[in-house]
Amino acid sequence: MAIMWPRRLPQEVLENPLRFAEIKVYNLLNQVLDESFTVFYSRPWLGLTPSGAERDGECDFFVAHAEHGLLAIEVKGGSIAYDPAHERWSSTDRYGIVHSIKNPVAQARTAKHAILEKLHKSHGWHSRRVSAHHGVIFPDCYVPAEGLGVDAPRRIVCSLDDWPNLRQWILARMTGGTSAGEQALGRDGVRALENLLARPFMLKTPLGHLLAEDERALESLTPQQFQILESIQDIPRAGVAGGAGTGKTVLAIEEARRFAEAGRKTLLICHSKPLSADFKRRVKGIQNLEAAGFHELCLRLATKAGLSFEVKDDAQFFDEVAPELLMTAIERRPDLEYDAVIVDEGQDFRALWWIALEATVRRGEQSRLHVYYDCNQRVYERGGRPPDDFHLVPIRLTRNLRNTRAIHDASMRHYVGFPIHPNHLDGVAIEAHCISEAPDVLRWIDAKVHHLTGPERLSAGDIAIVTTSSELVALIRARGKVGGELITDAAAPDDEAVAVDTIRRFKGLERLAVIVIADQEILDAPELAYVALSRARTLLSAYGPTEVLTALFGTRKPV
Repeated sequence: MAIMWPRRLPQEVLENPLRFAEIKVYNLLNQVLDESFTVFYSRPWLGLTPSGAERDGECDFFVAHAEHGLLAIEVKGGSIAYDPAHERWSSTDRYGIVHSIKNPVAQARTAKHAILEKLHKSHGWHSRRVSAHHGVIFPDCYVPAEGLGVDAPRRIVCSLDDWPNLRQWILARMTGGTSAGEQALGRDGVRALENLLARPFMLKTPLGHLLAEDERALESLTPQQFQILESIQDIPRAGVAGGAGTGKTVLAIEEARRFAEAGRKTLLICHSKPLSADFKRRVKGIQNLEAAGFHELCLRLATKAGLSFEVKDDAQFFDEVAPELLMTAIERRPDLEYDAVIVDEGQDFRALWWIALEATVRRGEQSRLHVYYDCNQRVYERGGRPPDDFHLVPIRLTRNLRNTRAIHDASMRHYVGFPIHPNHLDGVAIEAHCISEAPDVLRWIDAKVHHLTGPERLSAGDIAIVTTSSELVALIRARGKVGGELITDAAAPDDEAVAVDTIRRFKGLERLAVIVIADQEILDAPELAYVALSRARTLLSAYGPTEVLTALFGTRKPV
C-alpha cells in the first residue's frame, strides 16, 4: 500500500457528495501503489503571479516516487463537458445536475509548476532538474482516442477505460517523456515534498476528533436497542441478559424513565455506590422515579418506617441485617412499595437481597420487576442469573453497542456465554505499554493524560484511570492532579476532572477513554480483567508487566 497523506480521510470529506470521485481515486491509489510511492491528497499551495500578486490553488493529488519523480493529478467526477466558445468546463452528476468546474488540465499543470518552484526553494534538498508531469482523472466517463485537445492528449487522461489499470497509467505518466538532464527525485526529494505538503498541510485529525466521530456512531446505535423495551413492557417479570457493552444500563435507565413518565412509582436500583450516583445524576428531576444503591434503599426505607437500627461496618450487617430491615420496613409501611422495580447489574445481588427486593414490588397486574444482568459464565456464578424461583422471562442482548470492535474483541477474551456480536465500528488500536515500576507508571500516565487533553483535545471528564490497587489510587489522588488535570472518583463524575478509582468501583460505568493499570491481581480475579477492558468506549490504553499484558490481550504484542 502507498504512503498516504493524510493516512485517513476526514469524516467531512467522506460525507461530502462532491468528493466522491476523489474518494474513489484515493482508495484505489492506496490499493494499487506500493510503499515506494507517496501520495498527497488535497494539497493547497500559495504562489505569485508575474505581477507579484498572491494566487492560491489546490491539487487533488501529488504522487511522488524516488526514481520516477512527481505527478500532479486533478480529478473530476461525473460526465465532463467543455464549451470552447465560452471557455467553460462543466460536470454533470448522476442526478443530472450540472456543475461549473475549472479547467482540470490547467489546474494540474499550474499545480505542477507551483510545487516544483517551491521544491527548488526548499531547504535540505539539493536543487536539480527532476522529472515532473501532470495528468487528469475522469473516473466516470470515457475519453476518445484523439484526446481532448492539443493541451490534453489522450495519454495524460485516465478515463473509465483506464480505471482498472490505474497503476499502469500512473507509471506511464511518470516515466513517459523524460527530458535529457533530468535526475531522480530521490529520497531527499520525497522528504522535501513531505515537508512542504504533509507537515504544514497534513490536516492531522486530533485523536479527540476521531474518538468523537466514533462516539457519535456508537450513540446512533443505542436507540436501535430501545425496541426491546416495547417488547417487554407488558411482561411482569423479565431477566435481560447481555455481556459488557450490550446496552444494559442504558436500557435500564430508559425503561425506568418510561415507567415513571407513565405515572408509575418506579425504583432504579443497583449494588454499586458509584453507579447509583451516576443514576441519580442522569434521572434527576424525573417525577415518580427514585434511584438508589441497594443498601442505601434498605436504610432509607427502614428510616421512613421508623425502625431503629445501628449501622455496622461489617459483612454481616450488609449481607443479612440490611435486607432484613428492608423487608420489615415494607411490612410496616406497604405504601413504600413500588409499581416498577428496575435492577441493573443484577449479577451482583445475593440470594437474600433478591427476597428483600421482591418485597418492595407492589402486587398487581401492573407491577413490574425487570432485571438487567451480565451473563458472563466465566465470571459470575449461574451466569449472573437471579434465583430460578423468580420466574423471569429470559431476554438476550446479543450486540455490543458501547465499545468499538477492537475493545469488544479484547474484553470477549474474558467472556464465556452466548455469542455477543461486535458493531461495525473498528475504532483506534488498543495501546499496551510494558511498565512494572510504580514511578514509571506515574510518569507514563501523567504524560498520557497530558497528551490526550493537549494535542489530542479530549476533555478531562472523558478520561478514567482504573487499577486493582486501592493503594495506587490513593497515591495518584494524593498528588492532586494527573497530567495537569484535576482528579475525581467514580462516585463523583466531573466534566473537568479525570476519574481515578479501582476497577471494582468503576464497574457499570464507562468513559470515552480508559487507562488500565494492570498487575497480577487483574488476572487472579476473572471479573477484573473483563470489567477493566470493557469500560472504554473508544480508546483503551493499558500499562503493566509484559506477562500480564500478554495474558490480557493474547497474541497482541505489548509496546
